Amino acid sequence: MSIEKELKNISGLDEQKDRATEYSKLLNTQLEKKNLDALKEIISHIADDQIPLIDSRPLMREFAEKITTLQAQDQLTIGKHLIECTKQRVTAFDEPLLKVRRALAEILEEEEEFEEAAKMLIGIQLQPVEGEKNEEICDIYVKIAQLYLENGETVEAERFLRRSANLIKNIEKETLILRYKSCYARILDSNRKFLEASINYYHLSHKARVDEVAIALTYACNCAILAKAGPSRSRMLATLFKDERCSSIKVYHFLEKVYLERILRTKEVEEFANTLKDHQLAKFSDGTNVLTRSVMEHNLLAASKLYKNISIKELGRLLGIEPERAEKIASKMIQQKRLSGSIDQLSGMIEFEKEHSVLAWDRLIENLCTDVNNVVEELTIIDPKLVKGKK
Repeated sequence: MSIEKELKNISGLDEQKDRATEYSKLLNTQLEKKNLDALKEIISHIADDQIPLIDSRPLMREFAEKITTLQAQDQLTIGKHLIECTKQRVTAFDEPLLKVRRALAEILEEEEEFEEAAKMLIGIQLQPVEGEKNEEICDIYVKIAQLYLENGETVEAERFLRRSANLIKNIEKETLILRYKSCYARILDSNRKFLEASINYYHLSHKARVDEVAIALTYACNCAILAKAGPSRSRMLATLFKDERCSSIKVYHFLEKVYLERILRTKEVEEFANTLKDHQLAKFSDGTNVLTRSVMEHNLLAASKLYKNISIKELGRLLGIEPERAEKIASKMIQQKRLSGSIDQLSGMIEFEKEHSVLAWDRLIENLCTDVNNVVEELTIIDPKLVKGKK
């Protein structure tokens, strides 16, 4: 007997209980046989609006639960057919469609079809409500953001992460919160907000799994090094340099030279560049990239610690650029108060101002406070009750 005839006979049974039993029996038989054509016929039949929801809903739920028994490619074939057949009845089958779409998205992700996986999840009908449902919705939004980040689409990733921002406030699931924070740090990184990204990566390193700590710290160090030179960057570099966990990561020696404000040599910079991501090496219209600019600013600050003054021509030679460009960089940093000094264009000299003793003392106190805060964070992880009791 053909599948079409069997379905017709089942739909003609008087008792709903009998129809449910026979539909389920037919579905399971074809699932065991891996008969894709038959499964497509069953789905088309139960998705038809002529079939009462009292019959179709339970069978759709059962199919959604058992679709993972098929091979990955078969799941994609049958799952996409189900999605197509239920376009006009999405609301009626929202629960099974959610499960099917999530199952297909996992397969697409494994095949590194990140954009397709994201679109599969976007098709889920999501309506924020009170309670546990919001956790699932938040989880889906964060997952979509992760997939777009894997595909290098930061704008789309940020759009969906923003949707989860209001939901994450009421979420208690630690793994979901960490995934959200990881996405947020990566988006800051991709948008070249390196100082903020470094801070967020560093916070993640305190809560990450053991095998992920080194990765989070490396990202934190890389972003701190790439951040614009100035007091805020110096504080972040100090925090990382003084964290014992950083001593074992690959970029530590480069971090040390940056923190100690030593001149960075070309070979060292090239080795560090090999640890960076593509977007961190993307070129600007003038042919430079973030690393090049960061190193030039750093070396300029380092020079200010070595010299009381320096000619613009000599500064250009030290930075490996034209004197005019060296003057422009120095002028900009002075204007932004990231470098203490003045430029005498008549004599072609840059005069560096040494840090006032009171300001130096303030900076030391600030560094001490940062160290104390790091200790508190470590204690919070080891024994939250101990820290809570001391507040």
